[in-house]
Amino acid sequence: MISKAFNYIKNIRTTGAVYESSRFVSRNITHEISAHKPQVVIELGAGSGNITERILSKLHPESKLYCFEIEPQFYAKLENIQDSRFHLIKESAADVTKYFELSSVDIIISGLPLSLFDNTDRSQLLNDCYCLLKKGGVYRQFLYSLQKNYFMPIFDRMEMSVEMNLPPAVLYSCYKLN
Repeated sequence: MISKAFNYIKNIRTTGAVYESSRFVSRNITHEISAHKPQVVIELGAGSGNITERILSKLHPESKLYCFEIEPQFYAKLENIQDSRFHLIKESAADVTKYFELSSVDIIISGLPLSLFDNTDRSQLLNDCYCLLKKGGVYRQFLYSLQKNYFMPIFDRMEMSVEMNLPPAVLYSCYKLN
């Protein structure tokens, strides 16, 4: 447990966390994933893979999960996942539009530390995510602070909840309605 926490703290500028997200965050951030229909899901900042594992446990057999991770100690663990639906991309989430057509993604789940991004990079990433989502698609993000101003100028609707985590996590559900 201590070595896992050390990996997060050692790379806090890219992880934005002191430990992996709780089971409560993992359960609630994957709420829209369906075992009943194929979906294209992107995870930005897969970290140690606890949310990744939850996503895979809920996915339809014909769904696809694409995970972006740039930290070598994390993607070394993610490479051990043996699931044909899982695709690891060892690049920055800023490159997400290189891999997908516009309006082709059902769900984007992010644990990226958006509060550590500069305003221009954060806005660009969120705009890119909005453009990748299908009509009715959802972008789900957890952060450790109230930052609804990041999402409201871009997404059509936003909901927030506070999840049990250390520290407590704010879960943002942002929808593309048009």
